[in-house]
Amino acid sequence: MAAIEQTSRVAAPPRPSRWQKVRAAFGILTRSRTAMVGLALVSFWVIVALFADDCLVQPACWVGGSDYQATPLLARYSPLEQFRGANLKPPSADHWLGTDRLGRDLWARLAHGARIILLLAPISVGISLIVGGTLGLIAGYYGGLVDEIVMRILDALMAFPQILLYLVIIAALGPSALNVVLAITIAGAPGIARLVRSLTLDIKTRDYVAAAQTRGESPWYIMFVEILPNARGPILIDAMLRVGYAVFAIGTLGFLGLGLPPPSPDWGSIVNAGRKFIQAGHPWDALWASAATAMLVVGLNLLADGLQEELGRYR
Repeated sequence: MAAIEQTSRVAAPPRPSRWQKVRAAFGILTRSRTAMVGLALVSFWVIVALFADDCLVQPACWVGGSDYQATPLLARYSPLEQFRGANLKPPSADHWLGTDRLGRDLWARLAHGARIILLLAPISVGISLIVGGTLGLIAGYYGGLVDEIVMRILDALMAFPQILLYLVIIAALGPSALNVVLAITIAGAPGIARLVRSLTLDIKTRDYVAAAQTRGESPWYIMFVEILPNARGPILIDAMLRVGYAVFAIGTLGFLGLGLPPPSPDWGSIVNAGRKFIQAGHPWDALWASAATAMLVVGLNLLADGLQEELGRYR
């Protein structure tokens, strides 16, 4: 009898390790040509931003000492260095993308501007995910009066055009990196909350949520352990698209003079400064900064589309 019981037992399959999960996720990515093209475009600017100078590998740079001077790597020059007699020069061997009206190297400014964009945009979207995701979970899980109160407040925010909301917030608080992040967070949180709420309304009817409620688990446990992990696919794809929107928003605010104050090399301010010289035969400032913005946003969109296409096959 014991032998029969022993042979009837089925060994549980081993749980995949974290490395195996990473390989499986990357395997999904590599199966999509669209996603790989997007990844290549985004990776180009990520590498440029990380290695524009040696700040990444120098602890003195992290501390931010006033006497530390970063050594340019991929950027070749400092974004603030002015070359005498090299104002408004076209692309050349010395200055790959030309120079601006103050004789600053455009490639160096684009490289360091990528660092700003790729820092502020994900931070803004990340905070929006935390705020909007939490509100969406609460509204979708509890429903009723809680849902009505939360969603009506968020609908009021969504009634404002986003660009108008950006302008109101930045004009009230002043241009700075912190205020740019705050404006994008406030404008983006309602859309994320609506997405998470709709996913929560569907997932909370599943059997494993009912089982967790039967076990007496707390609502916060059910929302963040049972519901949220099962909604991560659509949320991550939406977040990737929102990073692209945030890149556009940062560029738009910089173009309007409401982004980072000068001499910060954000791409929007480069376009704004360079547009005055287009008719004078020097389109390089506006051209390169606009192309960089388009390249990064298109890469993020392709990456999100490819992931959505591949993940849809496993549903």
